[in-house]
Amino acid sequence: MRNLLSANFMRLWKEKVFWILFSWMLVLGALFPILKKINEIKTNIIETPDSAFGQFAILIGIVMAIFCSFFVGQEYSDGTIRNKIVVGKKRIDIYLSNFIVCVFVSLLMGCVFFFTYFIVGIPLLGGLTFEPKIVFQLIMTVFFLSVAFSSVYTMIAMICSSKSITAILSILLAFLFLLSGLYLNKMLNEPETILGMRMEAGEPVYEESKNPSFLEEDERKVFQFLYDANLGGQVIQCATLDSIHLSILPVYSLVFTFGTVIIGLRVFQKKKIN
Repeated sequence: MRNLLSANFMRLWKEKVFWILFSWMLVLGALFPILKKINEIKTNIIETPDSAFGQFAILIGIVMAIFCSFFVGQEYSDGTIRNKIVVGKKRIDIYLSNFIVCVFVSLLMGCVFFFTYFIVGIPLLGGLTFEPKIVFQLIMTVFFLSVAFSSVYTMIAMICSSKSITAILSILLAFLFLLSGLYLNKMLNEPETILGMRMEAGEPVYEESKNPSFLEEDERKVFQFLYDANLGGQVIQCATLDSIHLSILPVYSLVFTFGTVIIGLRVFQKKKIN
């Protein structure tokens, strides 16, 4: 395992995709607060640095879909995985060494983004308005979410032998997670009543009526669970800084991580490598 990890990290520092994504996160970390400041000047609406740092959650799902697809997929393209198996490396070690590197990259991307965001954002926008405990919780929740994304995309990359197919599947899945989170958020925020209009004697009459899309108590519990357990739902909660179960989200991310690692390992153990 140690030799596999060492080889993977040596390859990582030479990987162009890694440095492109690293630079992208560095730039975006500085750009977000700058755009907030520009918006503050234009609208005279006070902006704070804690209004946008959670949006890293949206970025990391896409970033890791790209990185895992190229980094792990390259091993299939070059025949490296086959060669490792031929020389006697255990499949579990091959899988976990790739997973560990992908997790490391996801956490590194987060550190880079948050560092540049706060270094630029606090002087521009002033101090944080959230309690330090809440900010720490949000950042840790995003880190656990990043690990879960790494686990999902590593699983896909290790199961699928084609780098191009892996990239397509991973990026599509990233957007599918996001869309599912947006849908669940919309359903949970449906108002209990809606304002309708009818014509009476040629005049419009407005009246409130029950919203058929409003979730009743039992339905709301199911949707809230899906919103919390689904990675896309966690992305929206972190990005909007609005979560009623913030402390439990990392638990769902860990369950997701362990589940996908176990499934990925079982399938990879039985996979025929050509």
